[in-house]
Amino acid sequence: MPNQPLMTHCPLCHALYAEAQVKLVAERQHTRLYHSMCDSCGHGLFAYVLEAQSGISSIALVTDASGEDALRLAEAPGVASEECIAAHRLLNEQSRDLCRILLDISGKLA
Repeated sequence: MPNQPLMTHCPLCHALYAEAQVKLVAERQHTRLYHSMCDSCGHGLFAYVLEAQSGISSIALVTDASGEDALRLAEAPGVASEECIAAHRLLNEQSRDLCRILLDISGKLA
């Protein structure tokens, strides 16, 4: 896998990243997780890069997570499928209450 990530600029403001702004967070077999933080707009980016016989694939996620957050998240245990199902059920059953709370917090509930 190439040493240089495919991340060269911020996808939001298009400012070029300095080499020091792109950090390797985790590496396993043929995959790498990078994090970058844009000095111009302050947004972060996670980029997951996979090397396969057919070439290199990547997916990115804009985030407000810092480099320290990225390291902590990379070492955290995965979310179990049962936890995902429970979260889905909770949101499905209580979404009206959740929306009311969020609107009230934001001051948009009259």
